[in-house]
Amino acid sequence: MIDQNELVRAVGTIIAFGFLFVFLAGLYAGFYTASKMFERAWLAWIGYACAAGQFAAAMIMISTGFLDPFWVKLIVFAALAYLVIPPLMWRIVLAFHRYHEEADECIPAPSAPFGPLS
Repeated sequence: MIDQNELVRAVGTIIAFGFLFVFLAGLYAGFYTASKMFERAWLAWIGYACAAGQFAAAMIMISTGFLDPFWVKLIVFAALAYLVIPPLMWRIVLAFHRYHEEADECIPAPSAPFGPLS
């Protein structure tokens, strides 16, 4: 049987590092996006530091030994996915905007008023 104090410590550790995991992943995405929008490389480096912290939080959660194998696999997958999501989403958003800008250029603007009173 697991000791009550050890169980409380385990749950507290997992909750704290789980919060850091999600918080730092959000900061990484925010700083990465800001670096691309404002063309500031130093913002990207702050984002990369947040990504490293997020990955470290995941590894700490895994190394505690309190999680089932399912949760370990899920956290590893999420940690790796979060590393590639911001750059991938940036490319998708740019492609989406380019597509719609090109589509808008193909549609000619009306040269005369349109409607029953024209």
